[in-house]
Amino acid sequence: MKTDIYQTVTNNIVEALEQVSLDDYKAPFARLTGQKMPINPVTANQYHGINTLVLWLEQQVKGYSCNEWGTFKQWKDKGAQVKKGEKSSLIIFYKRVEKKDTDGNDPEYYNMLKSYRVFNADQVEGYESKLELEEGQLSTVERIEQIEQFVTATSADIHTEKNKACFCPSTDHIEMPCKDRFFDTDQSATENYYAVLLHELTHWTGGKKRLDREQVGYGSNKESYAFEELIAELGSAFLCSQFGIMQQGRDDHAIYIKSWLQALKNDKKLIFKASAQAQKAVDFLNNLQGG
Repeated sequence: MKTDIYQTVTNNIVEALEQVSLDDYKAPFARLTGQKMPINPVTANQYHGINTLVLWLEQQVKGYSCNEWGTFKQWKDKGAQVKKGEKSSLIIFYKRVEKKDTDGNDPEYYNMLKSYRVFNADQVEGYESKLELEEGQLSTVERIEQIEQFVTATSADIHTEKNKACFCPSTDHIEMPCKDRFFDTDQSATENYYAVLLHELTHWTGGKKRLDREQVGYGSNKESYAFEELIAELGSAFLCSQFGIMQQGRDDHAIYIKSWLQALKNDKKLIFKASAQAQKAVDFLNNLQGG
């Protein structure tokens, strides 16, 4: 029986969201971000978009300690062997394919969904990860300095000392409470401040002068606004993992959980669309960093 990748991934996300308590709200992807971005052991490139979520969930559910994932052949090329009886995890990518019949007109293309099977480093023998040693361990101060430089490079108009955190499309600026309004939790108050700011920066990328996301869901009705919040939640999760901090839950975001659940149950491709937009936002911000 052929696996329905859309339905499988959506079911996993729905299950994760259903575990979120609305009375004691925590960011639904916060636990996942602590696992670091999933990486390919051969290319050392990070997996992106929906594959980040897929592999985060696989790592969490199966209790893997490593964030490296490769195909059977890639592990073999590294001199490692997948352990007998180990089950693979499914990831996807979109292959650009040219239409065959265009009646002599300019070539037309469409995206075809392709899938791959990958194994975690914990599932193989004869491999010792070197990525952890190469990355090293940054201190909290060093991580905060990295985030501050990242934010500054975006040139986003950020107004502090406000009562709430939000992006205002009409004036194209971000509002943030001052840092002393944040408190220590599982991480420092300063890290919590920047976790919220990364969420708002993801919203900021959707402005008309940048990615102009209104056409894909950043509108005034409740459904499109909830979709934009899902994009920002995913984008901030990717960014928090990138900088080694935890995603910060906010009470005002708890109201979106029920709408996300219903929307995901109605449309098995929705989380793929949201992940793609979130990845575009993250790539846009990273491309502003210069050399």
